[in-house]
Amino acid sequence: MSSYTDLSRRGFLLEACGCAAAFGFGRAFAVPSGAASSGRPNLRFGLLSDVHISTPKGANGCETFLEALKYFRDRNADAVVIAGDLTNNSFIEELEVFAQAWYEVFPDDKLPDGRRIEKIFVGGNHEWEGWKYGRVGTKRYPDPEELKRHLTPEHYAEVWKRLFHEEFAHVYRKDVKGYTFLAAHWPWHISEAPAFIAREASGLDSAKPFFYVQHPHPKGTVYHVENGEPDGSADVGATAEALAKFPNAVAFSGHSHRSLTDEKSIWQGAFTSVATATLRNVGARSGYENSGPRRNSEFKQMPINVRGARQGQFVSVYDDRIVFERREFKTGQSLGDDWVVPLGTSERPYAFAKRASDERPAEFPPEAVVTVGEECDGQTRGKKPCRQIKLTFPAALPGNDVRGTALGYEVQVLQTQGDFVDLPLLTKRVFGPGYGYPVSDKPDDVELLLNATELPHECLLEFRATAIGSFGRRSKAITSGRTKLKGVVIRW
Repeated sequence: MSSYTDLSRRGFLLEACGCAAAFGFGRAFAVPSGAASSGRPNLRFGLLSDVHISTPKGANGCETFLEALKYFRDRNADAVVIAGDLTNNSFIEELEVFAQAWYEVFPDDKLPDGRRIEKIFVGGNHEWEGWKYGRVGTKRYPDPEELKRHLTPEHYAEVWKRLFHEEFAHVYRKDVKGYTFLAAHWPWHISEAPAFIAREASGLDSAKPFFYVQHPHPKGTVYHVENGEPDGSADVGATAEALAKFPNAVAFSGHSHRSLTDEKSIWQGAFTSVATATLRNVGARSGYENSGPRRNSEFKQMPINVRGARQGQFVSVYDDRIVFERREFKTGQSLGDDWVVPLGTSERPYAFAKRASDERPAEFPPEAVVTVGEECDGQTRGKKPCRQIKLTFPAALPGNDVRGTALGYEVQVLQTQGDFVDLPLLTKRVFGPGYGYPVSDKPDDVELLLNATELPHECLLEFRATAIGSFGRRSKAITSGRTKLKGVVIRW
């Protein structure tokens, strides 16, 4: 195996990561009354996922990862939990850069005052098989034997011990200040985690929460919909079945890259499940005009433009509650009011049914309308020429309730011609330009590109826009009024 640079060398770390940025740490939102305003937490930890460190230099800088670690350090965290995809392409040199960032901020696994900070990391699919995606492994190392020398899964135990100074185990347990963390690396969350959970959790104090970490979401929890998982980001269901026997379990998972502004990022049922977001490429629900799927969507007019945010959480555990602070690390702001999970009660405030019932609609500004632009030349997501029409309308703002925010927007095109009056012709959904970031008092307008060839030009059309919350609550619609598009007139 080739030799690697000493972990203590900051110069190499900065060169490999392109680390140069610094971010502010102000809170944009006040903590809700009674959330974390009284008492001292028993346990505090940072919560991240999907760091996706890449090498060589320029592939993916780790400046946000460093700043997240510094933020956790400055908050006196007792631990940092990272739920998979520490690296992007399975390369050992990427895991080295990740480890160097950790020890740059926490030398010898210590806080500045000398207290130990515990690392609770699990590998994800990118540690295991990221080298296969886009054939990046064989492109960088065409020789099979050379490739093996650089792949983490070929040397997992040896590399993990060398970099993190602890034994590698498929599943493991750590206790931090009297609280238990169970963790499972990919792919052993499938084969070994269920029995491990059953064995370890059965001996724990049922009046106290314990935490479980894996990369994919436990099936049927965060983001799930009634007709199945929306994006393939969940596991096969065995861990959810094992955790369901323990109401005091709190599961952390990543993989989907979904934004923490989506209120389906926290779920409560037989246990509690929390999505951990991502430090790279924030994603969104599929089916929107500027979201996934990434493949076979060249017919869409809009590129995917929701990847810029860098998200994570800070968790405080009290006797009677767990407080989750959602944070965007590029802006240094909160992503919304804290989630507060009560302890010692059967109450489940984050059950999806309750949240759907409680959700309040966002509100468009008074007198807001949909503006229809002139037809013009454009191109599809697949860079193919296309005639397009742009709709523009103001973003909806939070209502009077904490949950009155818009996740996205639905635009319906209604046709009036002959016997047809307001006939639904076309329905599209779009995320606003601020998706994944803190709510702004003055957000940019929402834009939607439509394929002009899908729209009749000889009759009256009406364009209606509705803001939609995470659980489907709709705002009052705004409209363009009935209008006729300009087009080429064919003479008979």
